[in-house]
Amino acid sequence: MTDVDEFPALIWFSQTEALAYLHQMDAATDIERPGSELLACHERMRQMGFRTLNYVAFETIGRRVLRAHAMSELADVSFSRLYWKHRLYESDPRFVALRQNGLPARWQATQIEAHAEHSGDPRVRILSNSLRSRSMNAGLMLSLPAPRQDLRVAVNLTAETHEVGWINDRVVGGALTIALTVHRLVQPYVDECARRNREMVLTNEQAAVLQRLVKGLSDQEIATAMSTSLHKVSSHVKALQKMFNVENRAQLVYRAARWGWSG
Repeated sequence: MTDVDEFPALIWFSQTEALAYLHQMDAATDIERPGSELLACHERMRQMGFRTLNYVAFETIGRRVLRAHAMSELADVSFSRLYWKHRLYESDPRFVALRQNGLPARWQATQIEAHAEHSGDPRVRILSNSLRSRSMNAGLMLSLPAPRQDLRVAVNLTAETHEVGWINDRVVGGALTIALTVHRLVQPYVDECARRNREMVLTNEQAAVLQRLVKGLSDQEIATAMSTSLHKVSSHVKALQKMFNVENRAQLVYRAARWGWSG
């Protein structure tokens, strides 16, 4: 299910869907075992003191997020919708730090509130208020490896307690184990969803335009090579940008090249 048709799209999935895909890949897979592993992760997470776990795999082009695949279990759905709809991640100091160094980051709502006051960024203020209203007072944000360079995974665990001293190395290690277990079980499904999103049917003219764009030809050069009008080429480029869910020609070329449109 897609919550937001605009950019970026937020696509929800359930653990049931992820486990069903594992069984589809290998009918001999006993889905009760990975199901039990996930339940154990839920219990262990709460025993450690965390209340929610937000698992999100996001497709990117450069530093721009195109789609976010979010697991519905254990997440605060309303918060996630707000977070991605208003692109709070672009100003979220936790998210920015995670993308810069990839290291686990402990955080407190008071720190984000202070950052909002210092920066004057209205989106940080929205983030701070949203965390407070949901009793997300502290937590841990982790980055996990993904099979493709344009797919990244972040896991954010939140707690009601205001302190972070209890999130020591042992807790971080335990949280990382939980996150990696969830990731191992749902990643094949997410990767398949991302692959399906890359599949699209192009007309012969659209394919011809796209191949020439990737080769570096200008719209006029493409029009000449295809014996068509500049207006028609421009129309095809606009349609392709919409199909590839990008905002400009440069992003279209980058994304198309990454997906194998080499001509």
